[in-house]
Amino acid sequence: MFLSSKMYLDQFRGLIEKNQCLSIAVAFWGEGAQRLIAEAWSGRSLQIICNLGSGGTNPQVIRDLLGLAKDTPGIQILTLDNLHAKVAIGEAAAIVGSANLSVNGLGFEGAECVGWHEAGVLVNEIAQLTQMREWFDGMWAQGAEITDDRLNKAQLQWDRNRTNRPLTTERLLDAPNDDLRNRNIHIAIYKLEASVQAKAEAAQAEKDARCSDFPAVRNTKLEFFEDWPDDSEEPLPADAPIIVVRYGPTRQLTNVSAWVRIPQLDRTFMKPGQRDPVPLIMLGQLKYVAGMALSKEDGRGLAKRLKPWVDKLYVGAEEGTARCVPLDDFIEWEAKRSVLTEARISAKKRTCCHDIKALSIIFRSTV
Repeated sequence: MFLSSKMYLDQFRGLIEKNQCLSIAVAFWGEGAQRLIAEAWSGRSLQIICNLGSGGTNPQVIRDLLGLAKDTPGIQILTLDNLHAKVAIGEAAAIVGSANLSVNGLGFEGAECVGWHEAGVLVNEIAQLTQMREWFDGMWAQGAEITDDRLNKAQLQWDRNRTNRPLTTERLLDAPNDDLRNRNIHIAIYKLEASVQAKAEAAQAEKDARCSDFPAVRNTKLEFFEDWPDDSEEPLPADAPIIVVRYGPTRQLTNVSAWVRIPQLDRTFMKPGQRDPVPLIMLGQLKYVAGMALSKEDGRGLAKRLKPWVDKLYVGAEEGTARCVPLDDFIEWEAKRSVLTEARISAKKRTCCHDIKALSIIFRSTV
């Protein structure tokens, strides 16, 4: 039977639920696959082969599956780093197709997969099932144990793939949260104005930049941070885009713009009365953040989204505290806030309906 995208997941879930013995050779695994296995599997023997070595599998999913295997007898997991198949073989049926488990080799996962067209075939002919089991046994014999070292290496590759995966929009403000995750973007929030001495040092750094051998350094607009050392708890990343935000005295977010550090322009200077040199971190302006445009107008729109989160970050913070936080932290906070908001709206609707029903009963009883 031919399986279209709409039928694929239902048939795959059914195969997991209905078989006591199941063999799965699917190259790439993404977020949600571990929950599918945990919820649907209740059999005796489940053998899984994944491809952990080429960067298309989310290592955290495999860690979760290994944890499930410790608590669930009969589950075994191996990796085969040249596997590209998508096959699941049960006792009386099998599925062969194009779909990875929630993730494809480009690093898309979760909602990013929406719109991808998958196709497969449900096989239940005995001779073909026998050939497929023989093929799987051969793959299983080539598989390797999944060690902590393999998982750590896979994590590095996965992170690189996620950072460089294709975009679905040209403007950062239009990007869905799934498109922004794992891009290695940071938010730097500052409150205080720079000192006169720091401004003078930055002016000298700008003169040096105009004499640079690198056009990208010579021609860029520069900005700087004073006294933000690299050994602080939240240092400014040296090789990642930084969205800079000023959190002013009136708790408004302004000057939202994108920058990247230019380490060769960094310097230190001495302040009167201080024993240690003060670092001056130099940055060059970016028009694009991870390939997505961020205009001044977009910056104002982003400020509106960021403000509730920044307000929460600074509850109880000391005056002048600066923060550098991964954009992923904001995305997770916003997602949780959205869930809570929807729950409150739903609860309010239920209460309203209950009140209307109660009023209706009272009205009928008084008529």
